Amino acid sequence: MMKTLWSKLVILTALVFCLFISAVNLPAYAFVQSNIDTLLSTKDCHNCDLVEADLHEKDLAGVKLYGADLSKAKLYGANLSGASLSGANLSGASLSGANLSGSYLQKANLKGAYLQKANLEGAALYGADLSDAVLYGANLKGAKLKGANLEGAKTKGAIFD
Repeated sequence: MMKTLWSKLVILTALVFCLFISAVNLPAYAFVQSNIDTLLSTKDCHNCDLVEADLHEKDLAGVKLYGADLSKAKLYGANLSGASLSGANLSGASLSGANLSGSYLQKANLKGAYLQKANLEGAALYGADLSDAVLYGANLKGAKLKGANLEGAKTKGAIFD
């Protein structure tokens, strides 16, 4: 009786361990792949879930992403010139070297975003949250910053008017 109970306990423990390991090794994608497909084919994906999406170095000029969740997205080196990103969540996103010239970022959440050497020339950032953002060497010439929150932002070497 004791040997049977011990065998069952060992088997149960092994099963639980296997389930745990398989769950840990599954890739966890926060974004919805169909949203990326829609964005790339139509350049229109407002209110989309693109959390942690990898869109680095993509040509996204003129995209319509207002209200989209791009938190922690990889957008470094991407061309987002003229993009509509009003109300978008870009918190913690990597936008280093991205071209955001002439983009619309009114009331966008860029808290803690990485914007080193990003081009934000002429961007509309009215009411945007840039708190704790890293803007080292960023170009903000002609950017509209009225009402923008730059508290704690790192702006060393950033170019303003």
